[in-house]
Amino acid sequence: MTVSVPLDARAGGPDLARGIALLGIALANLVGWLHGSAWTALLKQQDASAADRVVDVLLALLVDNRGFPLFALLFGYGIGILRRRSLERGERTGRFLRRMLRRFAVLLAIGLAHAILLFSGDILVGYAVIGMLCALLMTRGRVVLAAAAIVTLPALGVLGWVDGTVGLGGGTGYAAASAPDYLAGVGIRAPDALHGLLLAPIEEIGLLSPMALGALMARGALLEDVPAHRRRLGRLARWGLAIGLVGAVPLTAVLVLDPAHARLDVEVVLGILGVLHQVSGLAGAVGLAAGAALLAARWGPRPAARAPGADGSLASATATATPTDTPTATAAAPPPAGARDPLGAAVRAVEALGAVSLSAYLAQSVLCLLLFPPYTLDLGAQLGSAGAAALVLAGWLLMLPPAVLLRRSGRRGPMEHVLRALAGSSTPRTPRTPRTADAHRARGGTR
Repeated sequence: MTVSVPLDARAGGPDLARGIALLGIALANLVGWLHGSAWTALLKQQDASAADRVVDVLLALLVDNRGFPLFALLFGYGIGILRRRSLERGERTGRFLRRMLRRFAVLLAIGLAHAILLFSGDILVGYAVIGMLCALLMTRGRVVLAAAAIVTLPALGVLGWVDGTVGLGGGTGYAAASAPDYLAGVGIRAPDALHGLLLAPIEEIGLLSPMALGALMARGALLEDVPAHRRRLGRLARWGLAIGLVGAVPLTAVLVLDPAHARLDVEVVLGILGVLHQVSGLAGAVGLAAGAALLAARWGPRPAARAPGADGSLASATATATPTDTPTATAAAPPPAGARDPLGAAVRAVEALGAVSLSAYLAQSVLCLLLFPPYTLDLGAQLGSAGAAALVLAGWLLMLPPAVLLRRSGRRGPMEHVLRALAGSSTPRTPRTPRTADAHRARGGTR
């Protein structure tokens, strides 16, 4: 028998960071829904109003190229948790990889359906393909994984080059965003999705850098065992967030000073600014993940799922997890005085949303599909960044209460259930010896 990790026993930090990343990804994905205005750097609109430009600047500083590397880092962290638990159980490497292959195949299918039916900017296909590579490299040791994170960092920068120079190409939005009807949108998205699947090992290889980094962080339970890593997490949070903010300033300045590229139209310069924006975003993602772990430990107490072993190490509990699940490693600090304060409730609500991140990610695409295309409300041609961001933020906030209710009832999200049902448990059945079987019966367990 395998025992799933109770929702109130999950590590709060990764879930909190994941919930924040969901909002970041939704806001960053607005560029995939707005259409009709010429692009400038970071796929923003050249002719933005004052209010829209203010929002563009905030998104460029805090969200763009920060949300998706954070999500990729947490994705890798989840894979690292699964590998760590696999080693603790004495599972053979081949069996671990077969389980991961099955899970990522299901995630790939979900991603393809999402890319074809809902949104052309899907990230799940790339995460599934590169995630399997990350799992494979993880079995080769720490040095190989660290080398992969470093070697693929320039590929991540290539994505930033595109963000910096996209305004020179004269684009006015994604083709699917302005499709006249839903079937036409599907007809546009389907070939793009299949093309993206075939080229994912090349085009998305930059995702391996944050994924591998997250997997390395998981080896030492960095985001789970906050008491043991508090000072390190503090340094990572301060320096990571600072580097992320400073590195975003140059390309953001282009949005303010020369959005039409009337003076700055040199591709090399814009490309370098884009690379800086992208790579510094990875530092910002590390800082946010570290800060979320500290914040969750302060405001989101939960029971321990692990207890210190006789040698002072952390003894693992038997549990299942998906690449978007992260079981907790240690008990959080005692609840602070006034634990019912609004900040604590907000932190726990965002944690709950992060625990159902797959369902929430797809739900955000459904919401945008109902709002922005020409065949629904056509707000993608009527609104700028400010109005669209307000709607996306409202949608994110509206998802918090259902997520909290799911957590209180001990239930997972609908798509999390689908993933588990199709892919099976991510934790293998423990071989049952006569001794363990007798102990299991003594606790009142049944097969």
